[in-house]
Amino acid sequence: MSEIVNTYKLDNTLVAVPMEREEFYREQVEAFKKEGKPTRAIEIVNILIFNSHGELTVQKRSFDKNHNPGLLDKSIGGHMQNDDTPDYTVMVETIQELQTPSIVLKDQPDFEKTYTLLKKFLETTALIRHLDTSLINRIRLINKEKILISNKAHIYLGVYDGRIRPVDREAKGVLFYSLSELEKEMKETPEVFTDDLSFIMREYGDKIKKFVEYITHQN
Repeated sequence: MSEIVNTYKLDNTLVAVPMEREEFYREQVEAFKKEGKPTRAIEIVNILIFNSHGELTVQKRSFDKNHNPGLLDKSIGGHMQNDDTPDYTVMVETIQELQTPSIVLKDQPDFEKTYTLLKKFLETTALIRHLDTSLINRIRLINKEKILISNKAHIYLGVYDGRIRPVDREAKGVLFYSLSELEKEMKETPEVFTDDLSFIMREYGDKIKKFVEYITHQN
């Protein structure tokens, strides 16, 4: 089935251009091989989910995936369907990738208010807040080739204490890392992590640490 996603010309990242997902990647692989840079961005969501002890859920991507097979990745990631909002996409992706229902909050004050009210329900529902939206270029392994892809990326942080069940062919499994463990392994074996996860931890490390400090101090 055709999947129509949001894409953006790099000289106008405010107006979405609907495009078939596979067509976008075919176009951008060709553009990178010809020009050495992306010509269009695709809109995505990237989500890091921690438990209340501060451990990050890290997804090991299935070896059947065309993009970044077998690498350790963010908790959840997904492409935005045309006409969908980022928050709606997050709620759908948490179900599709980890079978986890979620509530999405717009900022830290809303998150803290909701966390106070609903923290005893974290075994059945994830609480997720928006962190940032930015245009970023990341290396993606596509059919064993390193291709620079431009993403209009919506970054989210969340907390969840329930059971996680990876979906067949989406994730090979999940691992749980404290921030110190993740930092250590990323330094020692950077090649086993996706460029997406490495970038998020490097670019938003301080904000992520503050988020983790908040949720762990509420126990």
